[in-house]
Amino acid sequence: MSTATRPPHERHPSARTPRRRPLPAGHVLVVMLVTALVGGLLNAAGIRKTANGQPVGIRRDVARFFAEPLYDISHALRMDQFRRALQALSGRSGDDDINTSLPDPIEVDRADPTTSTTRPARKRSFTPADPLVVWIGGDSLAITPGESFVNLAPSTEVIQVVGDRVDGQVATGLARPEVFNWPAHILDVIAQDDPDALVITLGSNDDQTLTGEGGVGPFGSPAWIEEYRRRVGGMMDVVTGDGRRTLFWIGAPIMRNEERSETRYRIINDIYREEAAKRPGRVFYIDIYDRFTENGGYADFIGGVQVRTPDGVHFTREGGDQIAQVVLDQMREAFDLTSWRETARTTAPTTTATPATSAGSRPATTHAGRRTG
Repeated sequence: MSTATRPPHERHPSARTPRRRPLPAGHVLVVMLVTALVGGLLNAAGIRKTANGQPVGIRRDVARFFAEPLYDISHALRMDQFRRALQALSGRSGDDDINTSLPDPIEVDRADPTTSTTRPARKRSFTPADPLVVWIGGDSLAITPGESFVNLAPSTEVIQVVGDRVDGQVATGLARPEVFNWPAHILDVIAQDDPDALVITLGSNDDQTLTGEGGVGPFGSPAWIEEYRRRVGGMMDVVTGDGRRTLFWIGAPIMRNEERSETRYRIINDIYREEAAKRPGRVFYIDIYDRFTENGGYADFIGGVQVRTPDGVHFTREGGDQIAQVVLDQMREAFDLTSWRETARTTAPTTTATPATSAGSRPATTHAGRRTG
């Protein structure tokens, strides 16, 4: 009997590659720890940003205890450059930056008529050809009223909203600059868009311990009030210090939680009012606190119209429309937005009778005060 031969392409069982033995558990753990460490170092800036953004308390303190040295090591080894490069490619440069520096108010002699805080002698006037450029932004309470103002602006024919949008930054304020630094952001807005006026809504997230440069707590203490006043004044002067721009500052409204409103937002709004009063003609404080009350307390409906959302904090479209109108009325007090209409009427196109002309020639006519021939 002949012996069966194995196909040439088939390997003998004894020649097959032996199965790999699994790594010992200790080796697996080491690999996992090294991978986690490398990943942590590559993402240290984001971890640090997240840790700093947590609510003030023990959990934030513990998170920062580990995140800060991790970031320092990553930065020293330049491992954070890889993350920065990826962010730059995706157009998100600066996402991990933390800026806790806040400006001081500008020291001026309030009695000196040449200082930037003096009320202007006459209103600035605007026309369709030279419109009033307005930036609108703030915390989440700025969004719906801001959208209403964007919708209202075209009817004036002289107001142009930057980007036709609201620069809303949810859960932000002046209390936590490491979460979002409003003065620094406003400087970027001014450099990029050069608005004539800014409308900002802040305060609803600021009844907490102040962090960042000059941070102090607890809320409402003399030290807290002094530091928050410094931040508010500094913010106002960032916008109006050079005398070229006007700031309209909308305070916090009454909330369904009336105890919190009365014991916290009243304090915050008083600081806004007092600091704005130090800057007449430059800063206008718009008080909406009592506008949304009925029978002396918080109300979802005013005059049968629902103006607040079910959360008892934000505004419905109707409520936003009311605030937008208040802002527009204040702007009409601060600026001359209408005299251009009279000028336009007096320079309306007219045609004057002219003597007969020879063939081939064209008569001269008057149009809007300019002769054309």
